[in-house]
Amino acid sequence: MGSYITLGVGELELDWGKNFGFRDYSKLFLPSDKKLINYYYADDFQDLRPGYSRPLNKVRKRLDLLGYSLFDLKEHFDNHNEVYPDYLDHPEIDFDTIKSIFSKINISDYRNKKEDGDYDLGEYVMENIFQNEVFKELAKQIDIKNKDIGSYFENFDPLITLRLLIENPNNSDINLEWRTQDVIDGGWTSDEEIYVGLEATDKFLIVTEGSSDTYIIRKSLEMLHPDLLDFFDFVDMEENYPFTGTGNLYRFCQGLSSIKLQNKTLVIFDNDTEGVDKFNKTSNLDLPKSMKIMKLPELKEFESFLTVGPSGNSHENINGKAVAIECFLDFAGEDPKVRWTNYAKEMNSYQGSLERKEIFIKNFKKIKNEKESYDFTRLKALIDEIIKNCTQQTAK
Repeated sequence: MGSYITLGVGELELDWGKNFGFRDYSKLFLPSDKKLINYYYADDFQDLRPGYSRPLNKVRKRLDLLGYSLFDLKEHFDNHNEVYPDYLDHPEIDFDTIKSIFSKINISDYRNKKEDGDYDLGEYVMENIFQNEVFKELAKQIDIKNKDIGSYFENFDPLITLRLLIENPNNSDINLEWRTQDVIDGGWTSDEEIYVGLEATDKFLIVTEGSSDTYIIRKSLEMLHPDLLDFFDFVDMEENYPFTGTGNLYRFCQGLSSIKLQNKTLVIFDNDTEGVDKFNKTSNLDLPKSMKIMKLPELKEFESFLTVGPSGNSHENINGKAVAIECFLDFAGEDPKVRWTNYAKEMNSYQGSLERKEIFIKNFKKIKNEKESYDFTRLKALIDEIIKNCTQQTAK
């Protein structure tokens, strides 16, 4: 009979393979996710065996960064319809209907009718999905006796289904489980071969205006989203950092636009006068699709920030004029102040710089984890914006 490998949530199997024939789902997990999990067999027999397990609420962002964000799914659905053979019946159902049905399903209510033997194409869905009470809304929309329709859903991308199931908050704490041990014990693969993880094309190269920017972003990811750190590569932060300064970063983008870079790259400009100017100029370049640019995000609290200049002290909006990455650090009870420096005639605006930023960086370097008494509010907003831009970049 051979050995089976399955991807499932609770008793709901999303995908399965046999012997050598299976899809690699290791990108959804970290090596530390390997543990003892439930395996479901015929006659209601269950057994604890090694496999990979991760809560759905922690799978969400990994799916998003892999190109399966909620906004990408319609295109995946359309692609499925395009490649599904015309000579087989298609269900008369649109993506919005599928989205509505799957995002309301409570996985904990599902029970799998496990039986010995192999199913013919389409039979598994007909017997375990269409006739299950949990999927009654889906069954109302389609011909549940048509094997072609069953085949259509058996060939449906499991990651579309998975991403929609995550939309139901009742499923958040349920684990996604990749049951790999049977094919390993059967000699079809090994522990070393089964976990491939992310490929280079899945990762994002983060390029900033200076080494301190890169350090702050990397450390923030390590503390706030350690389970996503493997998605990001960073330009070397050592002494000979090659892109220091806004002008050099703009020229770097010019170079990449000419060589048509293939790897996914996110370039981050400061949100100050010079950074905005170079961001606007870079936006007009013929950038490769694999490259995206962003500015440091604007925050409401930057709209009335203490500044000092020729006219003395005042509270002004520093968004677009003086927001560097140090503005996102904890000010540790001090009153931060931006000093207006040079005037950019082309932009008709002063360039500002945060005073005592070295102290704020030094304090940040002392932090060991998120649980310490440190205000991560602005850093969380920054990291969320970076992840959002990377997620948008994965759209087909």
